[in-house]
Amino acid sequence: MALATLDAQQSRRAALAILVAVIVGIVAPIAFGVWSVNRYYDRELREKRERIERYQRIASMRPDIVKQLDAMRAKDPRKFFLRSGAVALSAAEAQEAVRSIVEANGGKLVTMQAPSSREDGRYRQITVNVQLTANIQALRRILHAIETNTPYLFVDNLMVRSQVSGQHRPGPGQEPEMFVHFDVSGYAPAST
Repeated sequence: MALATLDAQQSRRAALAILVAVIVGIVAPIAFGVWSVNRYYDRELREKRERIERYQRIASMRPDIVKQLDAMRAKDPRKFFLRSGAVALSAAEAQEAVRSIVEANGGKLVTMQAPSSREDGRYRQITVNVQLTANIQALRRILHAIETNTPYLFVDNLMVRSQVSGQHRPGPGQEPEMFVHFDVSGYAPAST
């Protein structure tokens, strides 16, 4: 239908429709842009607000964490580790601790050597190889003393062999000596 054949009423309607289409064509992209920017800033504000709330929750925990940290410092956790520094110094500390424990609990030290050390993250594992002779009661006291020692020491690879034949019958109150072989491990902070 051509514009020349339209009557006045139809012509006004067509002009109004064209005007509305032009206004929508101009306003729609602007409105969409404003809506998109508004949505973007709403999302950013929400994320920033959540981050601030999270930081405030973390900051509110500070007094409790400071108390816990002070309590941990008061316990002096470094006393549970062998001295840091050279491997030989850490191994000597472990050897001296084992030597005094064995002698104080009725065992007889045969040999002791520090065969290995191994890096274990922030710590160095020091292993001391121990051979001794002791009766069963002395061995029980020795192992208990090693496991409850400060700095902490751990017993691994325990091997106990009797030194008497199966036919041997000890006298009353006497216990046969056994040959004992084990590894004692301790940890030292790795050198930085």
